[in-house]
Amino acid sequence: MAPDSKNTFPSVIWGKHRISRLIIGHNPLKGGSHLSEQLSQEMRAWHADTGRILETLRRCEECGINTAQLGGVDMHNVLRTYLSEGGAMQWIATFYGNSEGTLGFGQAVDIDAELKQIVEMEPKPIGIQHFGERTDRLYFEGHLDLVRDAAKRLRDTGLLVGICTHLPEVVEEIMSHDWDIDFFQLSFYTAYAGTRRGGIDRSQEVFDDQDRERMARLVPQLAKPCLVFKVLGAGRKCGCRQDVEAALRYTYQNIKDCDVVCVGMWQKHQDQVGQNAASVRQILDRRG
Repeated sequence: MAPDSKNTFPSVIWGKHRISRLIIGHNPLKGGSHLSEQLSQEMRAWHADTGRILETLRRCEECGINTAQLGGVDMHNVLRTYLSEGGAMQWIATFYGNSEGTLGFGQAVDIDAELKQIVEMEPKPIGIQHFGERTDRLYFEGHLDLVRDAAKRLRDTGLLVGICTHLPEVVEEIMSHDWDIDFFQLSFYTAYAGTRRGGIDRSQEVFDDQDRERMARLVPQLAKPCLVFKVLGAGRKCGCRQDVEAALRYTYQNIKDCDVVCVGMWQKHQDQVGQNAASVRQILDRRG
């Protein structure tokens, strides 16, 4: 597929930054499929050659996708290489805020050291979001105040500040107390089990369309811009191109014009970047 013009891809303005309405997420690049361990291993093996990650980021730029959501030291190192080779991708950082390194892809680093690593990157990220699973665990433990304290620390960086969560009730709690944040990063699916029992069970993944519908009803009501993710159900909506396009169409029909969509993409079997960029362009052109 011929490269698309960078200047014509639909975009929004957040603060002083222009962000494409489709951005790339880091999970496949890090080998986290949220579908099966076999697929995760395949992703890790493919991306062990960091040149392939660099090629993916270059393809994103060719197609007009100008922003990536990245987290962790390994991703920071890849980004440094990419930028040193002339890449111009913007990025939104993940702040894990977890010194034990037991959540998601968090690493066992001191919280202050983690934040220092992020803000000393050149160029700096345009925004930083508080890791969703940590947000949700603290919510269930009755310590959402610790997330608010973290948001205040993130505000001191001068970056756009976001809170990530998989739970509509967390959003409602934050909005009821008018937190000083710039955006929400919201999963269309809860992803982990146990939430209806007031906790998080990582032993299985749950992708229920009823959860998608709950979040889709909430997003248009929020005054804050949103970055929505897991819109393809971590591959569960990817049986064929028609399924992918239907899920993307549902997403853009149920978010605001100021919102953006984050999709994990990898290039081993097909040009997912080019295909998704073309689909999103078509969906938004028809809406416009």
